[in-house]
Amino acid sequence: MAEYSRRLPRDRQLRVGDAEREAVGDILRREHLAGRIDNEEFDERVTRCLAAKTYSELDDLIRDLPGSDLDPRPRATRPLRRPRGLPYAFLPLVLAAIVFSNGRAAWLLVPFIWFMVRHFSWRDRARQTIRAR
Repeated sequence: MAEYSRRLPRDRQLRVGDAEREAVGDILRREHLAGRIDNEEFDERVTRCLAAKTYSELDDLIRDLPGSDLDPRPRATRPLRRPRGLPYAFLPLVLAAIVFSNGRAAWLLVPFIWFMVRHFSWRDRARQTIRAR
């Protein structure tokens, strides 16, 4: 069973092949069996599907069906990954500043201590374990 990608290719004016038409036909059959499309509309959409020449014509046939990637509703995005090793790159500079200031710049270690405690805390490890599942 072929799958129809509603996002690729980006240029939706490209011509489609038989595999894409068949995949959209499978979607239409599935939705017809689910009762979302009546017999007349199903016949009309299948006829248009077999005559479709571009991806945009196929998109129009399934745009209003559930599970469509073409829905205008915004999708939830994954949060960006934070760089975990970046603060460690500055640790030698902070240690050099402490040494050259005879210990008066020891307060510069506070952000690194906070980072390490947070990084190795139980809660952070639990989050990583949950994400891995």
